[in-house]
Order: sequence, then C-alpha cells, then structure tokens
Amino acid sequence: MTATPGTDRFPIARYRRTEVGLPAGYASGVPTQDGVEVAVRCQGPDLAPVAIVLAHGFSMTSSDRRLSAVAEGLAGAGHAVFTFDFRGHGRSAGISTLGDLEILDVDAVVRLAQQRGHAKIVVIGGSMGGFVALRHAALLGGEDAVVAISTPATWGVSHRLRGRALVLAAQNRVGRRILSSRGTRVGEHLRGPLLSPSDLAGRINIPVALIHGDRDAYVPIDDARLLHERLGGPKRLITLIGFGHAETAYTADFAARLSALVDEMLDGSARASMPRR
Repeated sequence: MTATPGTDRFPIARYRRTEVGLPAGYASGVPTQDGVEVAVRCQGPDLAPVAIVLAHGFSMTSSDRRLSAVAEGLAGAGHAVFTFDFRGHGRSAGISTLGDLEILDVDAVVRLAQQRGHAKIVVIGGSMGGFVALRHAALLGGEDAVVAISTPATWGVSHRLRGRALVLAAQNRVGRRILSSRGTRVGEHLRGPLLSPSDLAGRINIPVALIHGDRDAYVPIDDARLLHERLGGPKRLITLIGFGHAETAYTADFAARLSALVDEMLDGSARASMPRR
C-alpha cells in the first residue's frame, strides 16, 4: 500500500450526504483527498495548544452520546476537539471501507487542525477509529501522538464472535441493508486494507498509547499486546479492569483520564507552546 491509497476500488465520490445542512458547530463538507465530504465538528478553545481528533468506531457516529460526553470533557479540559463522521457514517458522504480509505478522512481532519494553528495534534480512536489512527500515523502522518482504544491488530481477524459477526454483516447483502437502516453505508465489494496496524506498527515513531479493557466482547486483549510488541516508537499499554469495548465504555470520567494521558504523552511541552500561525 502506498502513502496515498488509490481511489479506483470504490465509486466513492458519487455517494453524497442525504441530509440537508448540518447542525451548528459542524464544518460543512471538509474534503478528503479522494473527494469525499466529511462532516466535522469543532469544540473547545480556538487557540488551544493541543488539538484532539476523536475518531469513532464502525457503525457509530460522532453524535453518539457517550462519545459526545468524552469530547465535551476533553474540550472542558482546555483542548480543541475535532469530532467527525467517517465516510459512510452519519452526516458524511461516501461509503465505508471498514478501515481502508478512512485514513483519508482522518488526514482531512488532521490537516484542518493544522490549518487552525494548533501546536500539537493527538488522534484518539476507538475500535475501527483506533485501527485507522494507527494506519494513518504509519502511512500519512502529521499527528504528534496516537491513543488507540479497543483496537483490532489485523483486519478481518477476530477470535470473538461479535467481532466476526460485525465483519460478516458488512460483507453480505442482508447485513449491509441492516447497517444502512441504522445509518452506516458499506460498499458491495469490501476487501479491507492491504496492510493492517500489525503490519505497520514498526513504522510508527511517535508516542502511542494502547488502551484495552478486560471486558471487551469484540477484540481480545492479545491484539493490544501484539501491537505493543511491534510498535517502533515510544509506547504504552494500559489495561482497564471492567472496561468494555470502545464507545460502549466511554464516560465523562474516562475523558478526564484521556486528558491526563494526552498531557503525559506530550510531556507538557505543548501546554507552554504557542499555536502555529
């Protein structure tokens, strides 16, 4: 896989948002490199030294109340927070490729944060969002740190029944119809990325924190251990007792832990830095 993925595998550009307009706080139609319009919401201080890009999981959206609570908590801690809907999800255009071309979505939001002058950018992703965040850091870059939560190490490989069922649903017509009825649009020929985080981890040289719960019903903790073993830069594996899978376990208290973790990963230097101009 090259640094800029090809766009000829899926007819992405012809899929547009069906909703008219976006709620207040959303930046309408932030374009990706392959022409998909991604709905992005920005909150928190405009001149915050640290910007956090918050990436949701498959079949979720940035409007999920649990993810929103984390975003509000991070913004309340003084960070600029960018939440968005991945392609094929919620208010964004396009169709989901379940972690492949989604790195272009993250890239568009990272570039938006850069354009707004934030000194440091951290991508926090849960489940598919963590999968995409690690792939983006390895293939495109631009962020200063990554926090990957409940993240699969390898595409399409899961030892948990719920994880396998979710991928199978995206790969058959009935499953895609069910997903579509719930706001997630998936292409007919879902192949997955050529390279997964387990293949790319050695290329990542920025700080990475892996968070995994002992009650994750979708992704086994062995995936986090494998990623931790293969990561090439500063790394940390955090196991949370009683924590489930990604957004399903998010709380306002978890936001406070994430904020402290981000400051620790950046070593406090960003707090004293002036925003980029």
